[in-house]
Amino acid sequence: MKRLVLAVVALLPLALLAADPYIPTDAERARWTMSDMMSWRTAIDAYCTDFHHFPEAATLEQLRDAVQPRYIAHAPMVDGWGHPYRYQRVGDRNYRVVSAGADGAFDEATWSIPAKRLPFDADAVVTTEGRWMFRSWEFQ
Repeated sequence: MKRLVLAVVALLPLALLAADPYIPTDAERARWTMSDMMSWRTAIDAYCTDFHHFPEAATLEQLRDAVQPRYIAHAPMVDGWGHPYRYQRVGDRNYRVVSAGADGAFDEATWSIPAKRLPFDADAVVTTEGRWMFRSWEFQ
């Protein structure tokens, strides 16, 4: 009987956590995503400093292999909504790291349009086109 009581007492906190799961808001997910995208930017910049060009990667996995673990300990592969990032080289001197946002749908037509305070379904972009540009979401 004593074992049963100890088992119930030990499992009670886990049962309480399972009953009320934490669900992050879109604003929290956007903040995590923007932080991850800036980490990508830092890792890609460091790679460029050493090799004098941006990583020639066709996939996010190839980009991760180029920068991890030397420039980033753990490269984030998905954004705050669980959608994979997209990496794209733009010519020889530019690149983009893109999150599709809450809806998970990429809209390439918007990637070169600077904007702040976007809705959470819009794509967010970190790029070197001309200067650092960051398309970001509206926080409420």
